[in-house]
Amino acid sequence: MNRSKCLEYYLDSKLYGSKEIQDSIEKTKKEFLNKNVYVDIYLNDFGMYVVTFYFENKNNYFNKIKFKFKKRNKSKAKIRLEKYYGNNYGQYKTTGIYKPY
Repeated sequence: MNRSKCLEYYLDSKLYGSKEIQDSIEKTKKEFLNKNVYVDIYLNDFGMYVVTFYFENKNNYFNKIKFKFKKRNKSKAKIRLEKYYGNNYGQYKTTGIYKPY
């Protein structure tokens, strides 16, 4: 699984406690319901909580193959329409009536 960093929050440890941090994490997760979210929290040297959200990258090899097949099938369908109907798809005829098929 490829993970890429998308969001990073910096919260002051003097102002925010663990409850406020958990509430902000839950709010952010609710904004991205359809994505798998991984959270990393740590306290840096300056006294700031660093909350990092990682989202799952859905660009894998199989999705690239599906995209190529869909693109190729659309172009074949357009060629078939032109071949059987004898005119260009979506072009106006001499009558001026638009017929997309």
